[in-house]
Amino acid sequence: MTKTTNDVGSGTHLVELSVTTAGDGPVRVAVSDPVPESHALAEPDGGTESDSDGAAYTDGRLTVEHVVRPGEDTRLGYLLDGPDEELPDPTVERVERVERIASDADLLPATVRWVGTDGETRTLDVTDANAAGVDDAVPLVRRAAELDQLQNAAVGVVLTPGNEDAAYRTVLRATRRGHSVFVTYSGVDVADEALDTLASLGATVVDPPAGRQPQAALHRLLSQEAREYGHAGIVLQTRDCPRIDYERTAAAFERADYEVVAIPEEWGESTDAPTVMVAIPAYNAARSIGDVVERTLAFADEVVVIDDGSRDETAAAAREAGATVVVHDHNRGYGGALKTAFREAASRDAKHLVVIDADGQHDPADIPLLVEAQRQDAADIVIGSRYAEGSKTKIPFVRSLGLAVINNLTNVSLGNLRPSGWVRDTQSGYRAYSRRAVRSLAADPSIGNNMGASTDILYHAHRNRLSVGEVGTTITYDVEESSTQGSLSHGLDLVRNIVWTVEYGRPLLIVGIPGAVTTLLGVSLTLFFVAYYVETGALLAVQLGIAVLFAIGGLLLCTTALTMHVLNGHPTLKRLEQ
Repeated sequence: MTKTTNDVGSGTHLVELSVTTAGDGPVRVAVSDPVPESHALAEPDGGTESDSDGAAYTDGRLTVEHVVRPGEDTRLGYLLDGPDEELPDPTVERVERVERIASDADLLPATVRWVGTDGETRTLDVTDANAAGVDDAVPLVRRAAELDQLQNAAVGVVLTPGNEDAAYRTVLRATRRGHSVFVTYSGVDVADEALDTLASLGATVVDPPAGRQPQAALHRLLSQEAREYGHAGIVLQTRDCPRIDYERTAAAFERADYEVVAIPEEWGESTDAPTVMVAIPAYNAARSIGDVVERTLAFADEVVVIDDGSRDETAAAAREAGATVVVHDHNRGYGGALKTAFREAASRDAKHLVVIDADGQHDPADIPLLVEAQRQDAADIVIGSRYAEGSKTKIPFVRSLGLAVINNLTNVSLGNLRPSGWVRDTQSGYRAYSRRAVRSLAADPSIGNNMGASTDILYHAHRNRLSVGEVGTTITYDVEESSTQGSLSHGLDLVRNIVWTVEYGRPLLIVGIPGAVTTLLGVSLTLFFVAYYVETGALLAVQLGIAVLFAIGGLLLCTTALTMHVLNGHPTLKRLEQ
Protein backbone atom coordinates (compact mmCIF):
# COMPACT_ATOMS: atom_id res chain seq x y z
CA MET A 1 0.00 0.00 0.00
CA THR A 2 1.31 3.48 -0.89
CA LYS A 3 0.18 7.02 -0.05
CA THR A 4 1.05 10.06 -2.14
CA THR A 5 0.17 13.77 -1.80
CA ASN A 6 -0.11 16.32 -4.63
CA ASP A 7 -0.81 20.05 -4.31
CA VAL A 8 -3.81 21.04 -6.46
CA GLY A 9 -3.71 24.73 -5.48
CA SER A 10 -5.30 27.08 -2.92
CA GLY A 11 -3.94 25.08 -0.02
CA THR A 12 -5.76 21.92 -1.13
CA HIS A 13 -3.98 18.60 -1.49
CA LEU A 14 -5.03 15.47 -3.34
CA VAL A 15 -4.18 12.45 -1.18
CA GLU A 16 -4.07 9.18 -3.09
CA LEU A 17 -4.08 5.68 -1.59
CA SER A 18 -2.94 2.81 -3.81
CA VAL A 19 -3.48 -0.84 -2.83
CA THR A 20 -2.27 -4.01 -4.58
CA THR A 21 -2.18 -7.67 -3.62
CA ALA A 22 0.40 -10.31 -4.52
CA GLY A 23 -1.95 -13.17 -3.73
CA ASP A 24 -3.52 -15.52 -6.24
CA GLY A 25 -7.10 -14.46 -5.50
CA PRO A 26 -9.19 -11.40 -4.57
CA VAL A 27 -9.00 -10.09 -0.99
CA ARG A 28 -11.11 -7.68 1.02
CA VAL A 29 -8.85 -5.06 2.60
CA ALA A 30 -9.65 -2.66 5.44
CA VAL A 31 -7.40 0.44 5.50
CA SER A 32 -7.28 3.18 8.14
CA ASP A 33 -5.82 6.59 7.18
CA PRO A 34 -5.51 9.27 9.91
CA VAL A 35 -6.24 12.94 9.23
CA PRO A 36 -4.33 15.23 11.61
CA GLU A 37 -5.91 18.11 13.51
CA SER A 38 -4.07 20.56 11.25
CA HIS A 39 -5.98 19.36 8.17
CA ALA A 40 -9.63 18.90 7.19
CA LEU A 41 -11.47 17.03 4.46
CA ALA A 42 -12.30 19.36 1.57
CA GLU A 43 -15.15 19.31 -0.91
CA PRO A 44 -14.21 19.05 -4.63
CA ASP A 45 -16.13 22.24 -5.42
CA GLY A 46 -14.43 24.21 -2.63
CA GLY A 47 -15.11 24.56 1.08
CA THR A 48 -14.61 22.13 3.92
CA GLU A 49 -16.60 18.98 4.55
CA SER A 50 -18.56 19.26 7.79
CA ASP A 51 -21.13 17.21 9.62
CA SER A 52 -24.72 18.14 10.42
CA ASP A 53 -23.56 20.24 13.42
CA GLY A 54 -21.16 22.26 11.29
CA ALA A 55 -17.98 20.71 12.76
CA ALA A 56 -15.16 20.11 10.27
CA TYR A 57 -14.03 16.58 9.46
CA THR A 58 -10.64 16.83 11.12
CA ASP A 59 -8.63 15.03 13.79
CA GLY A 60 -10.17 11.67 12.88
CA ARG A 61 -9.56 8.96 10.37
CA LEU A 62 -10.87 7.53 7.11
CA THR A 63 -11.61 3.82 7.05
CA VAL A 64 -11.85 2.11 3.68
CA GLU A 65 -13.08 -1.44 3.03
CA HIS A 66 -12.42 -2.63 -0.48
CA VAL A 67 -12.10 -5.78 -2.63
CA VAL A 68 -8.80 -5.91 -4.51
CA ARG A 69 -7.99 -8.28 -7.38
CA PRO A 70 -4.47 -9.69 -7.78
CA GLY A 71 -2.22 -7.77 -10.13
CA GLU A 72 -4.47 -4.69 -10.23
CA ASP A 73 -3.59 -1.30 -8.78
CA THR A 74 -6.68 -0.07 -6.92
CA ARG A 75 -6.66 3.64 -6.10
CA LEU A 76 -8.80 5.98 -4.03
CA GLY A 77 -8.29 9.70 -3.41
CA TYR A 78 -9.57 12.47 -1.17
CA LEU A 79 -8.96 16.23 -0.82
CA LEU A 80 -7.46 17.91 2.24
CA ASP A 81 -7.21 21.57 3.22
CA GLY A 82 -4.19 22.38 5.34
CA PRO A 83 -0.49 23.23 5.44
CA ASP A 84 2.05 21.61 3.14
CA GLU A 85 3.57 19.04 5.47
CA GLU A 86 4.06 15.30 5.70
CA LEU A 87 0.91 13.34 6.56
CA PRO A 88 0.67 10.21 8.76
CA ASP A 89 1.04 6.80 7.14
CA PRO A 90 -2.08 4.65 6.67
CA THR A 91 -2.33 1.18 8.19
CA VAL A 92 -3.90 -2.07 7.03
CA GLU A 93 -6.38 -3.16 9.70
CA ARG A 94 -7.65 -6.38 8.13
CA VAL A 95 -7.17 -8.62 5.08
CA GLU A 96 -9.71 -11.34 4.30
CA ARG A 97 -9.62 -13.78 1.42
CA VAL A 98 -12.64 -13.66 -0.90
CA GLU A 99 -13.40 -17.07 -2.39
CA ARG A 100 -15.44 -15.61 -5.23
CA ILE A 101 -16.80 -12.27 -6.38
CA ALA A 102 -20.57 -11.93 -6.64
CA SER A 103 -20.54 -9.07 -9.14
CA ASP A 104 -18.38 -6.27 -10.52
CA ALA A 105 -19.92 -3.98 -7.91
CA ASP A 106 -17.65 -5.64 -5.35
CA LEU A 107 -14.62 -4.23 -7.20
CA LEU A 108 -15.69 -0.59 -6.86
CA PRO A 109 -14.47 1.46 -3.89
CA ALA A 110 -16.88 -0.09 -1.46
CA THR A 111 -17.22 1.33 2.02
CA VAL A 112 -15.60 4.63 3.00
CA ARG A 113 -16.33 6.06 6.44
CA TRP A 114 -15.22 8.93 8.63
CA VAL A 115 -14.58 8.03 12.26
CA GLY A 116 -14.26 11.09 14.47
CA THR A 117 -12.52 11.32 17.81
CA ASP A 118 -15.95 11.33 19.47
CA GLY A 119 -16.62 7.86 18.05
CA GLU A 120 -19.27 9.08 15.60
CA THR A 121 -19.18 7.29 12.23
CA ARG A 122 -20.48 8.61 8.90
CA THR A 123 -20.45 7.22 5.41
CA LEU A 124 -18.56 9.07 2.67
CA ASP A 125 -19.53 8.88 -0.99
CA VAL A 126 -17.17 8.00 -3.84
CA THR A 127 -17.48 9.73 -7.22
CA ASP A 128 -15.52 10.04 -10.46
CA ALA A 129 -12.64 12.48 -10.02
CA ASN A 130 -13.12 14.18 -13.38
CA ALA A 131 -16.74 14.94 -12.59
CA ALA A 132 -15.52 16.51 -9.35
CA GLY A 133 -13.12 18.85 -11.17
CA VAL A 134 -9.89 16.98 -10.44
CA ASP A 135 -7.86 16.04 -13.52
CA ASP A 136 -7.06 12.51 -12.46
CA ALA A 137 -8.62 9.08 -12.95
CA VAL A 138 -8.61 8.23 -9.24
CA PRO A 139 -12.08 7.75 -7.67
CA LEU A 140 -12.59 10.58 -5.18
CA VAL A 141 -14.13 10.69 -1.72
CA ARG A 142 -16.53 13.57 -1.35
CA ARG A 143 -20.01 14.00 0.11
CA ALA A 144 -20.72 13.04 3.73
CA ALA A 145 -23.87 11.04 4.39
CA GLU A 146 -25.57 9.45 7.36
CA LEU A 147 -24.28 5.97 8.10
CA ASP A 148 -26.49 3.26 6.64
CA GLN A 149 -26.54 0.41 9.14
CA LEU A 150 -27.32 -2.01 6.31
CA GLN A 151 -24.33 -1.01 4.20
CA ASN A 152 -22.55 -4.11 2.92
CA ALA A 153 -25.35 -6.33 4.25
CA ALA A 154 -26.80 -8.96 1.94
CA VAL A 155 -30.44 -9.93 1.47
CA GLY A 156 -31.50 -13.59 1.66
CA VAL A 157 -34.55 -15.05 -0.08
CA VAL A 158 -36.04 -18.56 0.04
CA LEU A 159 -37.87 -19.23 -3.22
CA THR A 160 -41.02 -21.33 -2.93
CA PRO A 161 -43.80 -22.21 -5.38
CA GLY A 162 -46.07 -19.18 -5.24
CA ASN A 163 -43.70 -16.43 -4.09
CA GLU A 164 -41.79 -16.02 -7.38
CA ASP A 165 -43.15 -12.56 -8.27
CA ALA A 166 -42.51 -11.24 -4.76
CA ALA A 167 -38.97 -12.68 -4.89
CA TYR A 168 -38.33 -10.87 -8.20
CA ARG A 169 -39.42 -7.58 -6.62
CA THR A 170 -37.21 -8.18 -3.60
CA VAL A 171 -34.14 -8.81 -5.77
CA LEU A 172 -34.77 -5.73 -7.93
CA ARG A 173 -35.21 -3.39 -4.96
CA ALA A 174 -32.27 -4.83 -3.06
CA THR A 175 -29.81 -4.69 -5.98
CA ARG A 176 -30.84 -1.11 -6.78
CA ARG A 177 -29.96 -0.24 -3.19
CA GLY A 178 -26.55 -1.84 -3.63
CA HIS A 179 -27.20 -5.06 -1.69
CA SER A 180 -26.05 -8.46 -2.84
CA VAL A 181 -28.89 -11.00 -2.87
CA PHE A 182 -28.59 -14.71 -2.16
CA VAL A 183 -31.42 -17.02 -3.17
CA THR A 184 -32.02 -20.62 -2.27
CA TYR A 185 -35.14 -22.73 -2.70
CA SER A 186 -37.34 -25.19 -0.90
CA GLY A 187 -38.43 -28.49 -2.38
CA VAL A 188 -38.28 -29.78 -5.94
CA ASP A 189 -41.34 -27.91 -7.18
CA VAL A 190 -39.51 -24.63 -7.85
CA ALA A 191 -39.22 -23.93 -11.57
CA ASP A 192 -35.76 -23.63 -13.07
CA GLU A 193 -37.02 -20.65 -15.07
CA ALA A 194 -37.66 -18.73 -11.85
CA LEU A 195 -34.12 -19.42 -10.63
CA ASP A 196 -32.69 -18.35 -13.99
CA THR A 197 -34.70 -15.14 -13.87
CA LEU A 198 -33.46 -14.32 -10.37
CA ALA A 199 -29.87 -14.97 -11.47
CA SER A 200 -30.34 -12.65 -14.46
CA LEU A 201 -31.59 -9.94 -12.05
CA GLY A 202 -28.31 -10.12 -10.13
CA ALA A 203 -29.02 -12.68 -7.42
CA THR A 204 -26.63 -15.46 -6.48
CA VAL A 205 -28.44 -18.82 -6.45
CA VAL A 206 -27.34 -21.19 -3.70
CA ASP A 207 -28.30 -24.84 -4.15
CA PRO A 208 -29.63 -26.41 -0.92
CA PRO A 209 -28.69 -29.89 0.29
CA ALA A 210 -30.63 -32.78 -1.20
CA GLY A 211 -34.15 -33.29 0.08
CA ARG A 212 -36.75 -30.92 1.40
CA GLN A 213 -35.25 -28.50 3.92
CA PRO A 214 -37.13 -26.46 6.55
CA GLN A 215 -37.09 -22.67 6.41
CA ALA A 216 -34.72 -22.27 9.36
CA ALA A 217 -32.12 -24.56 7.77
CA LEU A 218 -32.30 -22.61 4.49
CA HIS A 219 -31.86 -19.34 6.38
CA ARG A 220 -28.72 -20.75 8.00
CA LEU A 221 -27.45 -21.74 4.54
CA LEU A 222 -27.98 -18.19 3.24
CA SER A 223 -26.30 -16.71 6.29
CA GLN A 224 -23.28 -18.97 5.83
CA GLU A 225 -23.04 -17.97 2.17
CA ALA A 226 -23.13 -14.27 3.07
CA ARG A 227 -20.31 -14.80 5.55
CA GLU A 228 -18.21 -16.53 2.91
CA TYR A 229 -18.64 -13.54 0.62
CA GLY A 230 -17.48 -11.23 3.41
CA HIS A 231 -20.75 -9.36 3.99
CA ALA A 232 -21.33 -7.51 7.25
CA GLY A 233 -24.68 -9.24 7.82
CA ILE A 234 -27.80 -10.52 6.11
CA VAL A 235 -31.47 -9.53 6.01
CA LEU A 236 -33.61 -12.67 5.78
CA GLN A 237 -36.94 -12.45 3.97
CA THR A 238 -40.02 -14.22 5.29
CA ARG A 239 -41.89 -16.77 3.18
CA ASP A 240 -44.14 -14.36 1.25
CA CYS A 241 -41.33 -11.87 0.54
CA PRO A 242 -43.24 -8.67 1.40
CA ARG A 243 -41.67 -5.29 0.57
CA ILE A 244 -38.90 -4.64 3.09
CA ASP A 245 -38.99 -1.55 5.29
CA TYR A 246 -35.25 -0.92 5.02
CA GLU A 247 -35.24 1.96 7.51
CA ARG A 248 -36.82 -0.05 10.32
CA THR A 249 -34.84 -3.14 9.39
CA ALA A 250 -31.62 -1.10 9.59
CA ALA A 251 -32.57 0.01 13.12
CA ALA A 252 -33.11 -3.63 14.08
CA PHE A 253 -29.89 -4.71 12.36
CA GLU A 254 -27.91 -2.28 14.52
CA ARG A 255 -28.42 -4.60 17.52
CA ALA A 256 -28.27 -7.91 15.64
CA ASP A 257 -25.25 -10.21 15.78
CA TYR A 258 -25.30 -10.96 12.05
CA GLU A 259 -28.80 -11.94 10.92
CA VAL A 260 -32.03 -9.97 11.10
CA VAL A 261 -35.50 -10.89 9.84
CA ALA A 262 -36.87 -8.31 7.39
CA ILE A 263 -39.57 -5.97 8.72
CA PRO A 264 -42.32 -5.51 6.09
CA GLU A 265 -43.34 -2.06 4.88
CA GLU A 266 -46.98 -2.88 5.55
CA TRP A 267 -46.27 -2.77 9.28
CA GLY A 268 -45.70 0.95 8.94
CA GLU A 269 -48.75 1.73 6.80
CA SER A 270 -50.63 4.69 8.23
CA THR A 271 -53.70 3.46 10.10
CA ASP A 272 -55.58 4.48 13.21
CA ALA A 273 -54.73 1.13 14.85
CA PRO A 274 -51.19 -0.23 15.41
CA THR A 275 -50.20 -3.17 13.26
CA VAL A 276 -47.85 -4.65 15.85
CA MET A 277 -48.13 -3.84 19.55
CA VAL A 278 -45.65 -5.44 21.92
CA ALA A 279 -46.59 -5.86 25.58
CA ILE A 280 -43.99 -6.53 28.28
CA PRO A 281 -45.22 -7.62 31.74
CA ALA A 282 -42.62 -6.38 34.23
CA TYR A 283 -42.09 -6.70 37.97
CA ASN A 284 -39.00 -5.21 39.62
CA ALA A 285 -37.21 -5.25 36.25
CA ALA A 286 -35.54 -1.82 36.35
CA ARG A 287 -32.11 -3.26 35.48
CA SER A 288 -33.22 -5.02 32.30
CA ILE A 289 -36.39 -3.31 31.04
CA GLY A 290 -34.67 -0.35 29.36
CA ASP A 291 -32.51 -2.56 27.14
CA VAL A 292 -35.45 -4.84 26.29
CA VAL A 293 -37.62 -1.86 25.28
CA GLU A 294 -34.87 -0.32 23.14
CA ARG A 295 -34.29 -3.62 21.34
CA THR A 296 -38.03 -4.05 20.79
CA LEU A 297 -38.92 -0.58 19.45
CA ALA A 298 -37.66 -1.35 15.94
CA PHE A 299 -40.14 -4.22 15.62
CA ALA A 300 -43.27 -2.54 17.03
CA ASP A 301 -45.60 0.35 16.34
CA GLU A 302 -45.97 0.70 20.10
CA VAL A 303 -44.32 -0.95 23.10
CA VAL A 304 -46.46 -1.11 26.24
CA VAL A 305 -44.87 -2.08 29.54
CA ILE A 306 -47.23 -3.30 32.29
CA ASP A 307 -45.51 -2.41 35.56
CA ASP A 308 -47.09 -4.93 37.90
CA GLY A 309 -46.72 -3.03 41.18
CA SER A 310 -42.89 -2.90 41.08
CA ARG A 311 -41.03 -1.53 44.08
CA ASP A 312 -38.09 -0.27 41.99
CA GLU A 313 -37.74 2.17 39.08
CA THR A 314 -39.17 -0.17 36.42
CA ALA A 315 -41.77 2.34 35.20
CA ALA A 316 -39.29 5.22 34.94
CA ALA A 317 -36.71 3.11 33.10
CA ALA A 318 -39.34 1.89 30.62
CA ARG A 319 -40.60 5.42 29.91
CA GLU A 320 -37.08 6.71 29.42
CA ALA A 321 -36.43 3.93 26.89
CA GLY A 322 -39.50 4.97 24.87
CA ALA A 323 -42.31 2.68 26.07
CA THR A 324 -45.88 3.46 27.06
CA VAL A 325 -46.26 2.38 30.69
CA VAL A 326 -49.36 1.08 32.48
CA VAL A 327 -48.84 0.84 36.25
CA HIS A 328 -50.70 -1.53 38.61
CA ASP A 329 -51.17 -0.07 42.07
CA HIS A 330 -50.29 -3.48 43.55
CA ASN A 331 -48.80 -6.73 42.31
CA ARG A 332 -51.46 -8.77 40.51
CA GLY A 333 -49.24 -11.54 39.17
CA TYR A 334 -48.17 -12.55 35.68
CA GLY A 335 -51.70 -13.44 34.64
CA GLY A 336 -53.01 -10.12 35.91
CA ALA A 337 -50.42 -8.29 33.80
CA LEU A 338 -51.40 -10.36 30.76
CA LYS A 339 -55.06 -9.45 31.20
CA THR A 340 -54.12 -5.78 31.27
CA ALA A 341 -52.09 -6.31 28.07
CA PHE A 342 -55.11 -7.87 26.35
CA ARG A 343 -57.34 -4.98 27.40
CA GLU A 344 -54.79 -2.39 26.24
CA ALA A 345 -54.41 -4.11 22.86
CA ALA A 346 -58.18 -4.43 22.47
CA SER A 347 -58.69 -0.73 23.25
CA ARG A 348 -56.11 0.16 20.57
CA ASP A 349 -57.58 -2.38 18.12
CA ALA A 350 -54.08 -3.75 17.48
CA LYS A 351 -53.83 -6.14 14.57
CA HIS A 352 -51.14 -8.20 16.30
CA LEU A 353 -50.21 -8.31 19.98
CA VAL A 354 -46.83 -9.84 20.85
CA VAL A 355 -45.99 -10.58 24.49
CA ILE A 356 -42.36 -10.94 25.57
CA ASP A 357 -40.64 -11.16 28.95
CA ALA A 358 -38.93 -8.23 30.67
CA ASP A 359 -35.80 -10.13 31.72
CA GLY A 360 -34.20 -10.35 28.28
CA GLN A 361 -34.71 -14.09 27.78
CA HIS A 362 -36.73 -13.51 24.61
CA ASP A 363 -35.02 -12.12 21.50
CA PRO A 364 -37.14 -9.28 20.00
CA ALA A 365 -35.57 -10.01 16.61
CA ASP A 366 -37.89 -13.03 16.38
CA ILE A 367 -41.01 -10.82 16.46
CA PRO A 368 -41.28 -10.70 12.63
CA LEU A 369 -41.16 -14.51 12.55
CA LEU A 370 -44.15 -14.79 14.90
CA VAL A 371 -46.16 -12.02 13.24
CA GLU A 372 -45.56 -13.18 9.68
CA ALA A 373 -46.35 -16.79 10.62
CA GLN A 374 -49.60 -15.56 12.14
CA ARG A 375 -50.44 -13.59 9.01
CA GLN A 376 -49.51 -16.34 6.57
CA ASP A 377 -51.16 -19.22 8.45
CA ALA A 378 -54.14 -17.22 9.80
CA ALA A 379 -53.36 -18.52 13.31
CA ASP A 380 -55.03 -16.78 16.24
CA ILE A 381 -52.15 -17.57 18.61
CA VAL A 382 -48.55 -18.21 17.54
CA ILE A 383 -46.17 -19.52 20.21
CA GLY A 384 -42.45 -18.90 20.12
CA SER A 385 -41.54 -22.51 20.84
CA ARG A 386 -38.37 -23.90 22.39
CA TYR A 387 -39.09 -27.25 20.71
CA ALA A 388 -40.12 -26.27 17.17
CA GLU A 389 -37.69 -26.51 14.26
CA GLY A 390 -35.34 -23.53 14.16
CA SER A 391 -34.98 -23.10 17.91
CA LYS A 392 -31.47 -23.19 19.36
CA THR A 393 -32.59 -23.04 22.99
CA LYS A 394 -30.46 -25.00 25.44
CA ILE A 395 -32.84 -25.89 28.28
CA PRO A 396 -31.28 -26.78 31.67
CA PHE A 397 -31.78 -30.48 32.47
CA VAL A 398 -33.98 -30.07 35.54
CA ARG A 399 -36.15 -27.49 33.81
CA SER A 400 -36.50 -29.72 30.74
CA LEU A 401 -37.84 -32.56 32.92
CA GLY A 402 -40.39 -30.25 34.52
CA LEU A 403 -41.45 -28.86 31.15
CA ALA A 404 -41.90 -32.36 29.77
CA VAL A 405 -44.30 -33.23 32.61
CA ILE A 406 -46.25 -29.97 32.29
CA ASN A 407 -46.46 -30.19 28.49
CA ASN A 408 -47.78 -33.76 28.64
CA LEU A 409 -50.33 -32.96 31.37
CA THR A 410 -51.55 -29.88 29.52
CA ASN A 411 -51.98 -31.64 26.20
CA VAL A 412 -53.80 -34.60 27.78
CA SER A 413 -56.09 -32.21 29.67
CA LEU A 414 -56.84 -30.45 26.37
CA GLY A 415 -57.83 -33.78 24.84
CA ASN A 416 -54.85 -33.79 22.47
CA LEU A 417 -54.17 -37.52 22.59
CA ARG A 418 -52.20 -37.69 19.34
CA PRO A 419 -48.64 -36.25 19.41
CA SER A 420 -49.17 -34.74 15.95
CA GLY A 421 -51.81 -32.42 17.40
CA TRP A 422 -49.87 -31.41 20.51
CA VAL A 423 -48.79 -27.94 21.49
CA ARG A 424 -45.09 -28.62 21.95
CA ASP A 425 -44.32 -25.65 24.20
CA THR A 426 -47.35 -24.93 26.37
CA GLN A 427 -45.44 -22.70 28.81
CA SER A 428 -43.63 -20.29 26.49
CA GLY A 429 -44.58 -16.71 27.28
CA TYR A 430 -43.32 -15.52 23.89
CA ARG A 431 -46.60 -15.36 21.93
CA ALA A 432 -48.34 -13.42 19.18
CA TYR A 433 -52.11 -12.90 19.35
CA SER A 434 -54.43 -11.91 16.53
CA ARG A 435 -57.05 -9.17 16.88
CA ARG A 436 -59.73 -11.87 17.25
CA ALA A 437 -57.78 -13.64 20.01
CA VAL A 438 -57.10 -10.38 21.85
CA ARG A 439 -60.76 -9.40 21.93
CA SER A 440 -61.80 -12.88 23.08
CA LEU A 441 -59.17 -13.09 25.83
CA ALA A 442 -59.79 -9.55 27.07
CA ALA A 443 -63.43 -10.51 27.80
CA ASP A 444 -62.65 -13.79 29.61
CA PRO A 445 -62.74 -13.49 33.45
CA SER A 446 -61.53 -17.08 33.91
CA ILE A 447 -57.89 -16.28 33.05
CA GLY A 448 -56.00 -16.61 36.33
CA ASN A 449 -53.60 -14.10 37.87
CA ASN A 450 -50.66 -16.43 38.49
CA MET A 451 -48.17 -18.15 36.21
CA GLY A 452 -50.85 -20.67 35.24
CA ALA A 453 -52.33 -18.00 32.94
CA SER A 454 -50.27 -19.44 30.06
CA THR A 455 -52.22 -22.69 30.42
CA ASP A 456 -55.52 -20.84 30.95
CA ILE A 457 -55.03 -19.13 27.60
CA LEU A 458 -54.64 -22.49 25.87
CA TYR A 459 -57.84 -23.74 27.55
CA HIS A 460 -59.57 -20.57 26.38
CA ALA A 461 -58.30 -21.15 22.83
CA HIS A 462 -59.58 -24.75 22.96
CA ARG A 463 -63.04 -23.72 24.21
CA ASN A 464 -63.39 -20.85 21.73
CA ARG A 465 -61.91 -22.66 18.72
CA LEU A 466 -58.93 -20.33 18.36
CA SER A 467 -56.19 -21.80 16.20
CA VAL A 468 -52.72 -22.23 17.69
CA GLY A 469 -49.43 -22.41 15.80
CA GLU A 470 -45.76 -22.57 16.76
CA VAL A 471 -42.50 -21.25 15.33
CA GLY A 472 -39.01 -21.96 16.59
CA THR A 473 -37.40 -19.28 18.74
CA THR A 474 -34.38 -19.18 20.97
CA ILE A 475 -34.72 -18.40 24.67
CA THR A 476 -31.67 -17.45 26.71
CA TYR A 477 -31.55 -18.59 30.33
CA ASP A 478 -28.24 -17.05 31.42
CA VAL A 479 -29.63 -13.55 32.02
CA GLU A 480 -28.98 -11.50 35.14
CA GLU A 481 -32.59 -10.62 35.98
CA SER A 482 -34.64 -13.78 35.45
CA SER A 483 -38.05 -14.70 36.84
CA THR A 484 -38.44 -14.18 40.58
CA GLN A 485 -40.46 -17.39 41.05
CA GLY A 486 -38.54 -20.61 41.60
CA SER A 487 -38.85 -23.50 39.16
CA LEU A 488 -40.35 -25.87 41.77
CA SER A 489 -42.92 -23.33 42.95
CA HIS A 490 -43.78 -22.46 39.37
CA GLY A 491 -44.21 -26.12 38.46
CA LEU A 492 -46.47 -26.86 41.44
CA ASP A 493 -48.63 -23.85 40.56
CA LEU A 494 -49.00 -25.12 37.02
CA VAL A 495 -49.91 -28.65 38.10
CA ARG A 496 -52.51 -27.35 40.56
CA ASN A 497 -53.91 -25.10 37.87
CA ILE A 498 -54.17 -27.96 35.36
CA VAL A 499 -55.84 -30.28 37.87
CA TRP A 500 -58.29 -27.61 39.02
CA THR A 501 -59.18 -26.58 35.46
CA VAL A 502 -59.69 -30.11 34.23
CA GLU A 503 -61.55 -31.14 37.35
CA TYR A 504 -64.10 -28.39 36.91
CA GLY A 505 -64.05 -28.24 33.14
CA ARG A 506 -64.10 -32.01 32.45
CA PRO A 507 -65.55 -33.68 35.58
CA LEU A 508 -66.78 -36.78 33.73
CA LEU A 509 -63.27 -37.35 32.37
CA ILE A 510 -61.21 -36.59 35.46
CA VAL A 511 -63.60 -37.66 38.24
CA GLY A 512 -66.18 -39.86 36.55
CA ILE A 513 -63.91 -42.36 34.82
CA PRO A 514 -61.73 -43.04 37.91
CA GLY A 515 -64.97 -43.31 39.94
CA ALA A 516 -66.43 -45.84 37.52
CA VAL A 517 -63.20 -47.90 37.53
CA THR A 518 -63.07 -47.82 41.35
CA THR A 519 -66.75 -48.82 41.64
CA LEU A 520 -66.27 -51.72 39.22
CA LEU A 521 -63.20 -52.92 41.10
CA GLY A 522 -64.94 -52.64 44.49
CA VAL A 523 -68.12 -54.48 43.36
CA SER A 524 -66.08 -57.22 41.66
CA LEU A 525 -63.96 -57.83 44.77
CA THR A 526 -67.03 -57.76 47.02
CA LEU A 527 -68.77 -60.44 44.91
CA PHE A 528 -65.58 -62.52 44.87
CA PHE A 529 -65.20 -62.53 48.68
CA VAL A 530 -68.94 -63.27 49.20
CA ALA A 531 -68.72 -66.23 46.77
CA TYR A 532 -65.59 -67.43 48.57
CA TYR A 533 -67.46 -67.35 51.91
CA VAL A 534 -70.40 -69.30 50.47
CA GLU A 535 -68.13 -72.01 49.08
CA THR A 536 -65.68 -72.39 51.97
CA GLY A 537 -67.45 -70.92 54.98
CA ALA A 538 -64.33 -68.79 55.66
CA LEU A 539 -65.05 -65.08 55.98
CA LEU A 540 -62.22 -62.73 54.92
CA ALA A 541 -63.62 -59.77 56.83
CA VAL A 542 -60.78 -57.28 56.30
CA GLN A 543 -60.54 -57.92 52.58
CA LEU A 544 -64.33 -57.79 52.21
CA GLY A 545 -64.45 -54.49 54.13
CA ILE A 546 -61.84 -52.91 51.86
CA ALA A 547 -63.71 -54.06 48.76
CA VAL A 548 -66.96 -52.55 50.07
CA LEU A 549 -65.18 -49.26 50.81
CA PHE A 550 -63.81 -49.23 47.25
CA ALA A 551 -67.31 -49.71 45.87
CA ILE A 552 -68.78 -46.95 48.05
CA GLY A 553 -65.90 -44.55 47.24
CA GLY A 554 -66.31 -45.17 43.54
CA LEU A 555 -70.05 -44.51 43.74
CA LEU A 556 -69.35 -41.23 45.56
CA LEU A 557 -66.90 -40.17 42.82
CA CYS A 558 -69.42 -41.00 40.11
CA THR A 559 -72.12 -39.03 41.92
CA THR A 560 -69.77 -36.05 42.33
CA ALA A 561 -68.84 -36.12 38.65
CA LEU A 562 -72.47 -36.18 37.56
CA THR A 563 -73.33 -33.34 39.95
CA MET A 564 -70.44 -31.16 38.71
CA HIS A 565 -71.36 -31.89 35.09
CA VAL A 566 -74.95 -30.82 35.67
CA LEU A 567 -73.89 -27.68 37.53
CA ASN A 568 -71.45 -26.69 34.77
CA GLY A 569 -74.30 -26.64 32.30
CA HIS A 570 -76.82 -24.91 34.58
CA PRO A 571 -77.90 -21.42 33.33
CA THR A 572 -77.48 -19.88 36.81
CA LEU A 573 -73.81 -20.91 37.03
CA LYS A 574 -73.15 -19.61 33.52
CA ARG A 575 -74.64 -16.24 34.45
CA LEU A 576 -72.40 -16.10 37.53
CA GLU A 577 -69.33 -16.84 35.41
CA GLN A 578 -70.24 -14.06 33.00
